[in-house]
Amino acid sequence: MAASEDRCWICLSGSEAGQLERPCACPRFVHRVCLGRWQLQSAGCSDEVSRCRFCDQLLPALEDILAPKHLRDSAQQATPYMAVICNGVYHKVPVKPGVEGQAEFRARVNCLFGMPYDSDFQVSFECVAPTTGELLNLRGMNCFNAAASCAAISAAKRAAGKEGYFKWSEA
Repeated sequence: MAASEDRCWICLSGSEAGQLERPCACPRFVHRVCLGRWQLQSAGCSDEVSRCRFCDQLLPALEDILAPKHLRDSAQQATPYMAVICNGVYHKVPVKPGVEGQAEFRARVNCLFGMPYDSDFQVSFECVAPTTGELLNLRGMNCFNAAASCAAISAAKRAAGKEGYFKWSEA
């Protein structure tokens, strides 16, 4: 296939819509923004957030895909926070992605709201898509990493003085 005919397998646009890449072993091309949006929309549904559905190779982390290049170091250094609200009580909780980060988040929420340490709870993450500003509602603890990635990118934007699409209400 000639370079002029290459298309993003998600949006079906060519290089006129942005640089086309191959993030895995597949012969298919994709725009970073399209892949990131697809990964966010797939959060909690399957392993498609971290692995290619075609070749099963690991895909780049959401922060690497969705954070602008000039903010990638900040995304790894800035402390991301999530607002946790239960029965009208609000807490600002630091988070980090990964299995350990999820376990810490669970333990902190249980402690903050006086629940037994081993209790399960239902959760819904309201996030702002880093590239579009679109409000996303990610349901279930299996969406934690995607939500933590969005929080990390927003924290990097705030640290860099850029609009993070979210303002903390200190009231």
